[in-house]
Amino acid sequence: MKQNKPLLFLFTLVILTGCLNPVRNLYPDDPDLRTVPVYIVSHGWHAGIAIESEYVLNQIPEHPEIPDTKFLKFGWGDARYYSDTEAGFWIMMRAALLPTKSAIHVVGFDVPVEMYFSGSKVVEIKITEEGAVELGKFIDQTIKKNKDGDPVFYADGLYRNSVFLESEKIYILPRTSNKWTAKALRKTGYPISPFYAFTSGNVIKQASEDGVVIQ
Repeated sequence: MKQNKPLLFLFTLVILTGCLNPVRNLYPDDPDLRTVPVYIVSHGWHAGIAIESEYVLNQIPEHPEIPDTKFLKFGWGDARYYSDTEAGFWIMMRAALLPTKSAIHVVGFDVPVEMYFSGSKVVEIKITEEGAVELGKFIDQTIKKNKDGDPVFYADGLYRNSVFLESEKIYILPRTSNKWTAKALRKTGYPISPFYAFTSGNVIKQASEDGVVIQ
């Protein structure tokens, strides 16, 4: 049994750190090959991911509530807590302790990301168009569809041009909104480990290692 401990340790180390390396065919070393800006936005508890809509709309099913804007920002979380600006302690605890329905928040805007979210932390990362396609596919897989393949409306969004769509995924700790954002960024090939991304601060920290802190 003792002889297997080094192998078990090595296997665990690979699992925990395997996502730290970039996926080279999506995120090449040469920055000139990475031309698409993507943004990690932290509002405190939640971190989301924003990108110019032209890069992901082909992967996301159409819905009349999805804003027709230059930028789209996506965030995921417990449906009831995330969509209710007056949600109290017990709704927060319900989201933390019980498996619950989740929703994806889609926000549209036409001004620069740092201007629209002027009070938030923003990190800019350059990815490839192929990485952007993979990001769009990941977002699409998160959105729940009806029998006709259309996204399912959940609630009005938190901003003027925004909407909550139902999600396919169940919200349960430790599967947090910040882990979802880290996984979304990982799909672009970026060297981030979702395993550690429990908090928005950690997502921002990992994103900053090869990105540019705008504010």
